[in-house]
Amino acid sequence: MVAITATNSTTPSVQSSLGRARVEQARREADQAEATARDLRAQADDAQRQSDRSQDNLRQVTARVRQEEMTYQPRRDSATSEVPLKVQQLIERLYSATTTARTLSGNPLKTDVNAAPVVNVQGQSTGRIVNISA
Repeated sequence: MVAITATNSTTPSVQSSLGRARVEQARREADQAEATARDLRAQADDAQRQSDRSQDNLRQVTARVRQEEMTYQPRRDSATSEVPLKVQQLIERLYSATTTARTLSGNPLKTDVNAAPVVNVQGQSTGRIVNISA
């Protein structure tokens, strides 16, 4: 019986071979899981960096828009008008004085063919207003 025991102890049993195979498989799976985790961490880091860049870009654009709004926004002072009150009243009186002439002719445009051309503030001729209704 001693000889059989010595022979059995030197050859690995099927159970120990299966145990070693399972341990090796578990190590390979653990290595694979660690590699996958490293890849996922790298992807998460890239996504975080991209998100940070996007947030910085958003802040810059927002600041630029706010600056432009402050620069180009018209005054909101409703108490004062750009046209003085006396000028507004004069325009109102002129309009009401000419309203009847405009309604009688049926056309608010000039009908004089020999009318002088319209000149802008820089002295340039901009053309004539012509009645094209017939």
